[in-house]
Amino acid sequence: MGNPAGSLLSPREQRVLSEPEAGLTLIAVIGLLAMISVSLAVFSTSMVRVWDRNNQEDEIRNLHMIAEGIIIYLHQNKAFPNSLTLLSPDYVAFSPAQITRNPRGFPRYYLVHPSMGGFQNSTGLAAGELVNARFLLLSDLTRDAAPTATTPTEFETWWNTDDLTSPNLLLHRGNIGNLFFSMSITSKGNGASFSINHVATDSNGALLPAHGGFHLIGTEIGFDEDNSYVTPDILFALTTNTAYWFDPLCVANKRWNPLAPPC
Repeated sequence: MGNPAGSLLSPREQRVLSEPEAGLTLIAVIGLLAMISVSLAVFSTSMVRVWDRNNQEDEIRNLHMIAEGIIIYLHQNKAFPNSLTLLSPDYVAFSPAQITRNPRGFPRYYLVHPSMGGFQNSTGLAAGELVNARFLLLSDLTRDAAPTATTPTEFETWWNTDDLTSPNLLLHRGNIGNLFFSMSITSKGNGASFSINHVATDSNGALLPAHGGFHLIGTEIGFDEDNSYVTPDILFALTTNTAYWFDPLCVANKRWNPLAPPC
């Protein structure tokens, strides 16, 4: 049988016919690779955003836990912690390294309003100072924020920073004015003594100084009819705004009174 006329091709003719097919295959491969590259770029960008968002959410939770630890510390010690490391591990279940640095390795900062730096619970706060009963936790996931807040103005600048415009800068604002209650003490005659937060004030037979201040919830208050504080006749924890007065003309054991006169 003879071969069809079109079936006998020289090697050169076969190569010419196959070249367009090879070219189309190469173009398809290049196109496929380009699509894969674009997909990977989009996927990588999306994953980075997801990771960033997860890190931000984790850090927000971390700051909330640390803030809760500060509140518990205030309740128990009636003072601000001097540093975050004092919270580890009894108040926050982090190691000192974990509590002072965020997951990206950058420092966390704990700032207390400068006017609270000398706060003593036995003395308390004036009514006008309650607005300054605040602390701030600050964490930046991309750099060391290195905040300065040695003056009230600097503290307010950070407090009012709009962290929504900087997603990697995370702030937790702690306003604790609601943890304070007032204690008012007046005397209608000489004598007696009292104690606030284990710090005694004696009259030594003279007129007791009047006291008016805001103290942390749970502060121990004691009143003694003796001129020097030893064993209190009245002892309680401060849980509401309270006022007491002393009158030496009342009968013994009833000279300290939370109610309005008479005895």
